[in-house]
Amino acid sequence: MPQLFKSIQSLAGKIYVTTENAVIGNALQVTTNTRLQCRLKLIFDYLFFHILLLIPKLLVSLYYQNSTDLLLLSGYIIILPAAMLLLKNGTSPKMVSFLVALATLMLPMASSFFNNQDVSPKYTMTWLLSLLFCYITINRRTTLFLGAVLCAYLGVVSWIKVHHLAFPVSAGYVPEQLSPFMAIYAGMYILFLMRVFGKHYRNIFMLEHEQTLQKQKQHSSLLNQHLTKQFIILKGLSRSGKSKYLDGNKELLEACLVEIEKQCESAIDYLDNGKLPES
Repeated sequence: MPQLFKSIQSLAGKIYVTTENAVIGNALQVTTNTRLQCRLKLIFDYLFFHILLLIPKLLVSLYYQNSTDLLLLSGYIIILPAAMLLLKNGTSPKMVSFLVALATLMLPMASSFFNNQDVSPKYTMTWLLSLLFCYITINRRTTLFLGAVLCAYLGVVSWIKVHHLAFPVSAGYVPEQLSPFMAIYAGMYILFLMRVFGKHYRNIFMLEHEQTLQKQKQHSSLLNQHLTKQFIILKGLSRSGKSKYLDGNKELLEACLVEIEKQCESAIDYLDNGKLPES
């Protein structure tokens, strides 16, 4: 059993890496902007794992023959791979993100409406993830717009419930039978949140750490170059001062000593403050 688990894990890892390279591999190689690289990886992860998230939903909908959910899930199966294709072909990441965020907000909204205006965690967690994805990958204004759309829908649902209005309910929607799956849905969304968004911020922290180390290396290199230059100057001044001392030229000797003192103070100041002295 452990060997089988390792084989499945290895296969899943290969599928993920192969798909990632096929979709965003070229874009990651072309861009040197680390923030953009992290954003591209987040968009890909959101699409990839959202597709995986559809599998249990599809199985439940097939089991209960929920025609509306099957139709909407089919829309997902078309839209998400199409978004991957757009990303692969160089479409703006913000445009792809907007289409994906809109789809993952509106399709569950339609499913919720035709499933007796259900606003259980099955839908609310999807909406929250969609808004969070939009906020990170696009901007605050777009997120507020989509949030307003969601609030408007929830307002309509509240109005329908208060006035006890009846709308056609999708065949196969049985809330009592779906309740046992709520814990499973919640667990999947928690794992989704940890894997997709948690990894995104971990990537950012790692890149910032690498950038900090790179800056420290550059700083050390500049320090060595500057100090080497000053030591060469000091060596030249000391030789010149020795020559002037032997010649009895006290004025030039004093000038050399003053310059040596100046170079030493400059080196000490650089070591203390980490700033190159003005030339």
